[in-house]
Amino acid sequence: MSAPAQHLPDFRHVRTWVFDLDHTLYTLDATQHAAMEERICTFVQRHFGLPREPAWAIQKRYLRDYGSTLAGLVRHDRVDPDFYHDTVNDLAALSLAPNAGLRAALARLPGQRLVFTNNCGRYARNVLKALGIEHLFGLIVDAKALGYVPKPQQAAYDTLLALAGFKPENAALFDDSVRNLVPARARGMTTVWFNNGGGQSHWRIEDQGLHINHETGDLVHFLSGIRIATP
Repeated sequence: MSAPAQHLPDFRHVRTWVFDLDHTLYTLDATQHAAMEERICTFVQRHFGLPREPAWAIQKRYLRDYGSTLAGLVRHDRVDPDFYHDTVNDLAALSLAPNAGLRAALARLPGQRLVFTNNCGRYARNVLKALGIEHLFGLIVDAKALGYVPKPQQAAYDTLLALAGFKPENAALFDDSVRNLVPARARGMTTVWFNNGGGQSHWRIEDQGLHINHETGDLVHFLSGIRIATP
């Protein structure tokens, strides 16, 4: 039996819907995730001429300290971001297909939808095309637009607001990483943790419940059931 409407998550105030890309609008299985991490590690190995283990340590340290491996490589090691993204992103390896359920769930949301990603905008557009949802998104705020200062760094959210021009109190952010929700919640956005078991959903932070308004393990089901404003 469906829950009474008054008990469903209330998003009637939301007019701007902000979605992370990787591990949120699409997810990876364990094999795909491991392969993606190995591509990044191989890039770091080749760039520094290092064996795997020290390269892996650099990869994870940059991810932890800056929000993405690329951010650390750009900041400290003068890596070409386009070359990095062309090397580590492999759309074919994702085996994506049009997702009718996700398309319908997104299409019911009133207002604007945008992607907020630490990844490449060109790659993001190709992912949206593969999922059959490109037409539902008006803006992609990607690593280049962020000046390679990614989530969860505070400047990334300032850039998001400046580029998209929405009121935080009328916006919601969906992300698999709890730490990416913290600056959004501090600015007044409604936050949804996509706790899907992959990506960075296993990361924990101190007092994380203070930064999460809602949690779901099924994005399509969640979006299909929330209360939204009617025309």
